[in-house]
Amino acid sequence: MNRNKKKSVFRSFAACALSVAVLLSGGCGQKGQQQQQQGGTIYVIAKQQLSFWDDVKKGAEAAGRELGYDIVYDAATNDNDYASQIASIQRAVRDKAKAIVIAPNSQTDLNEALQKAAEAGLKVISINSDIQQDSMNPISLSLINSSDRNGGVSAARNAAKGWRDKGKNLDEIGKVAIIGHTASTAQDRIEGFTDTLKRSIGNTMGVQFPEANPYAAMMGGGDAAAYGGDDAAAYGGDAAAAEGDAAAGEEAQEPELTDAEREAMAKDQEKEAADERIRKNIEKNFIIGNQCSDREQAKAEAKNIIASNENISIMFGTNTVTTLGICDAINELGISGKILVVGFNSDEEELNYIRSGILYGVVVQNPYVMGYVGVKFAADLIGGTQVTHHLDTGVTFVTANNMNDEFVQLILYPEAVNK
Repeated sequence: MNRNKKKSVFRSFAACALSVAVLLSGGCGQKGQQQQQQGGTIYVIAKQQLSFWDDVKKGAEAAGRELGYDIVYDAATNDNDYASQIASIQRAVRDKAKAIVIAPNSQTDLNEALQKAAEAGLKVISINSDIQQDSMNPISLSLINSSDRNGGVSAARNAAKGWRDKGKNLDEIGKVAIIGHTASTAQDRIEGFTDTLKRSIGNTMGVQFPEANPYAAMMGGGDAAAYGGDDAAAYGGDAAAAEGDAAAGEEAQEPELTDAEREAMAKDQEKEAADERIRKNIEKNFIIGNQCSDREQAKAEAKNIIASNENISIMFGTNTVTTLGICDAINELGISGKILVVGFNSDEEELNYIRSGILYGVVVQNPYVMGYVGVKFAADLIGGTQVTHHLDTGVTFVTANNMNDEFVQLILYPEAVNK
């Protein structure tokens, strides 16, 4: 595929993401205003200085060139550093920028600064992760990211595939260690990974883990709260009356079980008890390490986990620095091939670890598209065009087997076809 054709394919890919966005937003807006208001400055504020964010910058700058906006790019020192992001937001207001595209390093600590920016007329777009806000009066008008939970699910499914490709059964998996990063995105990735891999192992052993329900927290407790106060007393009165009726009347007798039914019930109870023991044994094999904000911390944590636990089969890093830290530890300990490692993002050092066999594969997001669409949405909002509240840019799992495929190369090296 020549460079012009690659460029066409990549732009088709980005256009597809935008087409989905248009469909979701209903395609409504006032396009005439955009031409009148085009131009000015858009700030793009990243979480930290890593190759992932370099690709976000490239996508943002490409969109800025196409749409006639100057892009000011700032990056914090690490994914805990929200103070420098606040300073960048304040600079954007002073510079009379028209919009802010931000990957927030805190769900709440940036809200005051972003609220002031919005009140000053700047349009705010979130990428990669979001802030906690009032959905009826949002500060950030759109979120462009990939599903963190789905990323964790992809890592787990491919870890299971990689394990089977080694000629081993899932019930032979020993301990599974996870090292998460410190940003809010880590928890969903960890939960998606652990829930999926536990179920996969359990299925192999003939036991079921309950499906994770993301709406359980919203559903739980509602009825109990509703029945508080006077309602609770009323229900208590009804219960007492019902008890009185039962005592006054003749209670219905439960039919007596046959010997065969009692034996079947006992076997069911015994099976459930055995299944529960298996589930607990599977859960005990999952080790959640300390969260780490940089590569050296992650390497030290990985070494500590490996030294403290026998029979580690799989390790999972939830972002670039934790993945690289795990790989560094395995490389320095000289145990390449003994632990199957999966991670996140497509730093060139991660790709080199895949080539060398230390890293099995990585969940790759679409940082270039996040940056490009972030600026595109900002420009739309500046021009008065409505955008969708959320766009999922998807993930791809990259291994040595597919990393040279044309489509994967477009995701890994977007700058090669977009210069």
